[in-house]
Amino acid sequence: MNEVFYKELKEIVTNQSEELIGYWLEYFDDVQKDEAYRYYDDFLGFFEECLESKLDLKSDERDAMFLFLTKLQETIGTESFFHFKDSVYSCYLKFPLFRAMDNASIFNLKNASVVTAFFESLTSSLMLNEHQKNTKFKEESGQELQQREAPLNELWDDVSMVSIVGTLDSDRVLKIIDKVLDFLEQKGSSYVIIDIGAIFDINSEVTNQIMKLNNAVHFMGAVPMLTGITKNIAKSLTHLNISLGDIKTFPTTKAALKVILDAKN
Repeated sequence: MNEVFYKELKEIVTNQSEELIGYWLEYFDDVQKDEAYRYYDDFLGFFEECLESKLDLKSDERDAMFLFLTKLQETIGTESFFHFKDSVYSCYLKFPLFRAMDNASIFNLKNASVVTAFFESLTSSLMLNEHQKNTKFKEESGQELQQREAPLNELWDDVSMVSIVGTLDSDRVLKIIDKVLDFLEQKGSSYVIIDIGAIFDINSEVTNQIMKLNNAVHFMGAVPMLTGITKNIAKSLTHLNISLGDIKTFPTTKAALKVILDAKN
């Protein structure tokens, strides 16, 4: 690229900053103009440094510009940044520059392509960065939700406890069974307390799922102990004529622990 172009564009940025900012402010109403002025003024400072490195996409100056835009996104909000005038905020930053280039008779296909490629690279990087953040957030949220919905803890040597919250269906119970079996394989607990006090609804389907979990624990050589049998749960089971078979049931975790201690003693 012609060295003259970078020199002339840098002179425009240096000497015509107020005119460039004036072009930029046309995108904003009166209430927004003060903030927009500061942001574009900062942008011009970073862009001038990028011109020193000839808009090199691998330069430190470009990385500094990217960091500035990332912080700007956080400041004005992701929604405003990625839906600015039905596009991305960074896409519009070049338009005042194009206007000034045209006035200086240096606006042509070759020069415009160089500037556009630089801004498109920034915009693509910003969008990719946002996508990666969202993906990571969803993964972490899913892991956190999975942990919250059936937290599994080792109360002390030989005794573990899993608490089931919400609605229990076949898909969910399979995940819980896998989680419990993996935990038992690692810890080798002799007793597993299964607390169902926070299950939303008890019916025959839920009971079948509980029995599957009970059997899985039993097959691993541990003693399953069902706790959280409230008055309402007991009434529901009786009303529906549902049997839990030989599953050991207790009203509270404390009651189950007492039986375990007595057995150890």
